[in-house]
Amino acid sequence: MAPAKDARFDVIIIGGGPAGATLGSLLGMNGYRPLLIEKDIHPRDHVGESITPSTNPIFKQIGFLEKMESARFVHKPGACWTAPRSPAGKFVSLRLGEFPPPNAPQLYTYNVERDEFDTLLLRHAHEMGVKVLQGVKVQKVLFEGERAVGVRAQVADGWERDLSARVVVDASGRRCMIANQLGLRRKDPVFNQFGIYSWFKDVEPNPPGFEGFLFLHFLDLERCWAWQIPMRNGICSVGVVTDKADFQKSGRSHDEFFRSLVGRNQNLAHNMRNAKQVRPWWIEGDYSYVVDRLSGPGWLLVGDALRFVDPIFSTGVDVAAYSALYAFEAIHATLTGGDEDRLFQDYAQRVGDGVEAWYDLISLFYKLQNLFTIYAVKKRFREKVVRILQGNLYIPESLERAREIIEIMEASYQRVMNDPDNLLRPGALSHVPVA
Repeated sequence: MAPAKDARFDVIIIGGGPAGATLGSLLGMNGYRPLLIEKDIHPRDHVGESITPSTNPIFKQIGFLEKMESARFVHKPGACWTAPRSPAGKFVSLRLGEFPPPNAPQLYTYNVERDEFDTLLLRHAHEMGVKVLQGVKVQKVLFEGERAVGVRAQVADGWERDLSARVVVDASGRRCMIANQLGLRRKDPVFNQFGIYSWFKDVEPNPPGFEGFLFLHFLDLERCWAWQIPMRNGICSVGVVTDKADFQKSGRSHDEFFRSLVGRNQNLAHNMRNAKQVRPWWIEGDYSYVVDRLSGPGWLLVGDALRFVDPIFSTGVDVAAYSALYAFEAIHATLTGGDEDRLFQDYAQRVGDGVEAWYDLISLFYKLQNLFTIYAVKKRFREKVVRILQGNLYIPESLERAREIIEIMEASYQRVMNDPDNLLRPGALSHVPVA
């Protein structure tokens, strides 16, 4: 069925995070009539302060990259990581510009305060011609038969209104509006991660020459790591991620549990020795899920609404930006006479394959964290690891490269697991219980 031509809006976007605002910007600047409905009123807090350089070309395309630079977000030239027992000051590093991406507008990305970043991007979408409603909640997506035709929106006082569009896009993040409504969302069968983080002052600054670098600290528990992200005004975001069961069986408060994990890495403990917490704890749990379909008649999913696994590779805004770009291309082709069914299926295949590759890489990271260190320092594999950290696994050459390194690492993992005496086996060095 072709999209209705008499709808008031060409596209209704549910959610005003990076995916929704980027898609809205692309639609607005190309002459379409997008309506973006956001249940919160920005600014609002959000996890995910470190982003990938893969997003630079898309933000440049919509005219937003210059605004990010004007906001003086901290430049992120690369990433470093430390082992649990490495002495303070010893780490592995990768520069994101070591192997420059083709036509890259710049060789660094940013660490951002997401409340301000998301607000700036949503405001930019409005300036590009998007009608933005904040503080309005989408109650449900409206269907005629199997086709999405609009949404039912509700304001704070309970007033409701039905709004129609030729296409509905779910950018509602982990709310997963359409997936939950259609019964398409399932809990991830493997991951059950738990994150706790806050902002701190007086964290030990990064070593000279590594200003702005993201630091990942591996902890001596399975599926456990910490991030350290330098931001503006002397603030540092520090968080830990672990299996939810580790927190549940610890019997500790959030503060006690966080401090106990910080102590599991010598570098992190050293860096946090004088740190002063300046914000309440943010808690993230039950955030890994699978969605069975990414598109259907009259609807598409973008950003976290299509899947979220784990923040280890800073993939959240990468998925948001690229799913928004490819959703725009599919919608534009559809609204100018293309075959919607084929175009939306192609969109789902392209984005789904890229996200699945991210999932496989994250799974490998958790299976054997040392694999990434080993391959990062090997000259013949280093470029592949850098390319992964740059983001964008949706174009054929990037996807092929990712699948190649996944296959190589998986073979290494199997060799390690087949040797009961190998010290690289998960848990081989873990002897201190969480208690």
